[in-house]
Amino acid sequence: MSSLTYEELEFPNFVNTHPAIEVNVATKEINPETKEPTIKTIVLHLSDVSKASMIAGVPFLNIGDTRCGKSRMMRDIHQWYLGGDADTNGKSNWNVARNDFTADGYFMTIDQSKLGEGRGILSDARVPVESRVQALCNMVDEINLALPEVQIEFFGMGEGKHKGLTLGNNGYYIFITSCNLNRVNGDFAGTSQINRALLNRIGVTIDHDYYKITDADLDLILSRQKNEGLRDISEKILEAHGEIKGLASKKNPFLDTYLRIFSSGLDYCDKDNDKTKKRAWPTKCGNCNFGGKDLCSLVKQSNTGTIELLKKFALGINSLIGMKYPEMGITSIDPFDLAMEAFKFTTYHGNLNGMETLSTYAGEDQDQMAEAVRKIRGVIEPLRSYIEPLIGSAMTGELETRFLVIKGEPIIYSLEDEEKCKKKKVSYNLIDSTEKFNNFGQQNGIRMDWLPVYLQSIAKEAEQK
Repeated sequence: MSSLTYEELEFPNFVNTHPAIEVNVATKEINPETKEPTIKTIVLHLSDVSKASMIAGVPFLNIGDTRCGKSRMMRDIHQWYLGGDADTNGKSNWNVARNDFTADGYFMTIDQSKLGEGRGILSDARVPVESRVQALCNMVDEINLALPEVQIEFFGMGEGKHKGLTLGNNGYYIFITSCNLNRVNGDFAGTSQINRALLNRIGVTIDHDYYKITDADLDLILSRQKNEGLRDISEKILEAHGEIKGLASKKNPFLDTYLRIFSSGLDYCDKDNDKTKKRAWPTKCGNCNFGGKDLCSLVKQSNTGTIELLKKFALGINSLIGMKYPEMGITSIDPFDLAMEAFKFTTYHGNLNGMETLSTYAGEDQDQMAEAVRKIRGVIEPLRSYIEPLIGSAMTGELETRFLVIKGEPIIYSLEDEEKCKKKKVSYNLIDSTEKFNNFGQQNGIRMDWLPVYLQSIAKEAEQK
């Protein structure tokens, strides 16, 4: 277990205790009535979102109106987590977006010893600025002050690369940026919109307007002196990140299945000939009379890269909860909650129906995403009593897809249970869940026909072990 503590991650200046993430956890405490582990609800604050992103190494974007705390939080990470500027022995690079910025001018320099007669050409004298290349973090404040053509210069930072050089050190790298958002018209305030391709290189978006600081937060901020000290806890962050990275590279059937809903499940479109969202989405939504339209018209599927980042972020949340509540004796965290809460923070990836954003949500993207997550929860929750036993069955290497449904409650099939029902004359229905999942999209607007095949792959892998 990582030696990093939650107390070490506390920010010296930034404060935001607005509830942002809510998950159910199982504890060692046994409920005397049910004889099952006690389930408790954990609530994380907005400030915890950035902490989970940091230990997971997931790049994130801070948005909001001016003076909402975006830069304060970034400065705390820059100075209090990573020791300040890489140019002065810290491990973080800080930039404010400007139109004269070039990535090559920032990460490369001229080695004067390689210049002169008989010493080669100028290109041979260009060498990396090692301190900047090896910095664990690149921060760009107010990125939308740069023109779209200049924003391309930050692509490498978003991807963790510069012309074949890998940014970061010891397997860790994170890109953190911010922009001002004018909530009057829902647009990005500043010089220009953020390039959509650049946004897709960012895993998490933190909306400081939606998750606004509380009155108590403001009182605390105004009552204490600003801390401009430097501190470096990067070694402990790297240790925590190494554990999360290791977990993210392994199969996690329950979490992986729920995350798969966002890539495979949300691409359902009833009006399309192939029943999947394509380029024409969401223009077809306007005159659609499909019963599940209120969900499938709100949001579309995420790409593979986003799902990979979401898994790391979800595992970061999992790790942070363990640090924050060590005394609770938490034995497990609901993977469904982890997946849903992580997805909430992918708002600016082009997932949302922009027409609905303006017409129904008055430009409040995060409000639309929160509503989409609530609806996805409502649709998938009744399926959990099928999904989780199926995953458990697949993990044994012998997948059973049939269920005995007794008084509306599904129990995964076994000959022994069926014989008991017959002996006790208990009424039951025998169903094959494959048909249920194959027809789910046409009834609910989320495609689940991928699940049976996915479960077979889990079973096959388990059988080969």
